[in-house]
Amino acid sequence: MKDFSQDFEYFTELLRSDKNFAYARYADGEVALMKGSSIGVGSQAFHIDRWEAPQGLTKVGRELLQTLEHVEDNYYYAISSKTDNTDDHEFLLNRIKIPSNITFANLWINANYQKMKAFYSSFKKDSYLVCNQKAKKESFPFPVLEIFPFPDNCIHYWEEYGEDYVNQLSQYVREVHNKTFFISCGPVSEIIIHNLYLVNPNNQYVDVGSSIDEFVHEQKTRPYMNPNTVYANEVSYFS
Repeated sequence: MKDFSQDFEYFTELLRSDKNFAYARYADGEVALMKGSSIGVGSQAFHIDRWEAPQGLTKVGRELLQTLEHVEDNYYYAISSKTDNTDDHEFLLNRIKIPSNITFANLWINANYQKMKAFYSSFKKDSYLVCNQKAKKESFPFPVLEIFPFPDNCIHYWEEYGEDYVNQLSQYVREVHNKTFFISCGPVSEIIIHNLYLVNPNNQYVDVGSSIDEFVHEQKTRPYMNPNTVYANEVSYFS
């Protein structure tokens, strides 16, 4: 049985290297959208991340399903382990065509979060951020060349403006090579990574999820960020 600490070391070293790759992350929110389930106002997604979704397959849900088609050696799929959510694990495992490139959706959080904060502080490569519009360059402990702001309520925004957003971002990324892009736009992150990789695979595209929230929002947004909680010691396993 392998726990996520081994993969954490592998992927943080990959980030420090000059190797280009994509790390797309699928947790409960992404799977719910791909199944057409509603995300209501009582959810963490709404209260903390400011998005909701109606019942039925949204544009985001349809495009998320399309992102599961990659077979490239350097395109990694981060999914829930059975110890996190058996149903989500099976849903994704049955659709991903490169099982050898599967890793943990919780790689940057829970028991790995304090190590991830230390990684950010030691990371010296110039980076780009695609994340919430509240983010400021000076709030991050690593060098940020540019922030591409993304609004709240990502599901509704994507319905109307998603194509324009990703097209404009793709035009910029087409001319950028061998750089690191940290992406944190909720479930839309995987669609962004998919599109940027298709336009230019010669970069690192990494969904860092809520692991940058303390820099973006300048406050703790998840229980695992407090080392005194049970979530801060939670470990994910693959059998």
